[in-house]
Amino acid sequence: MNSFYQSVFDNIQALRRAGKAPLALAVIEQELSIPYVPEEIAARLEELRKEIESDQPQPVPDSAMRLDSLINGSPAAKEKAVAVLQTLNLRNYHDQVQKLLNDPMLLDEFKGELIRELIRQRIEEPFSISKDGLDFEFVPSLITPDYKDPTLVQVRKLFEDWLGGSFVLSEDFAGQLLEQEVLETLPLSFEEVDPRSLAASIVRLVYISMKDEAGWKTFARDHNLEQIQLYPLKIEKRGE
Repeated sequence: MNSFYQSVFDNIQALRRAGKAPLALAVIEQELSIPYVPEEIAARLEELRKEIESDQPQPVPDSAMRLDSLINGSPAAKEKAVAVLQTLNLRNYHDQVQKLLNDPMLLDEFKGELIRELIRQRIEEPFSISKDGLDFEFVPSLITPDYKDPTLVQVRKLFEDWLGGSFVLSEDFAGQLLEQEVLETLPLSFEEVDPRSLAASIVRLVYISMKDEAGWKTFARDHNLEQIQLYPLKIEKRGE
């Protein structure tokens, strides 16, 4: 192991010994998000993450009761329950997570945040959900994280190429819209989606939000997108 990765593992273990598990997990997540992490290093990081997560204390009854109260509360309370669960070892909360995934009052965006955390924690138990009129099961550990999804990687590269030097359009805003689309779509993937189609749809939505339809037409012409079939964005249909 080279000296850089040895220092990374030393840092993680030092944080772990100091009782700073959230910081240790954050370092692991940051390293795993970097492209081209050597396979053996990624495997060791994943193993270490599981060890740290399994060391986390079980919830005390009062906190568990409070969580159940949030889950059974108003839409705003349910959203808060999602935020709370994202800080916990979800292996201990299968039933609570499943209840939120089944809840029609919880917006898909928040369900997506919960699913992303299940994926991040490599949860191996199956969950069920209704999506696009279909009922199906998914296993979080088998889903490719969005930062590794080839389609989404290409879309972000297109944003960089198209918008990186723009004084009119914000690459960050396009990225935020893509993030929302990912959350609305999980646990379904973008594997079969054309990256140019998805990227063009997001950029068009940026122009539409600016009430600049003419600007979009000019952009499409300049980037040879006039004939492309646009991807139907879920975030554009919200509220329908």
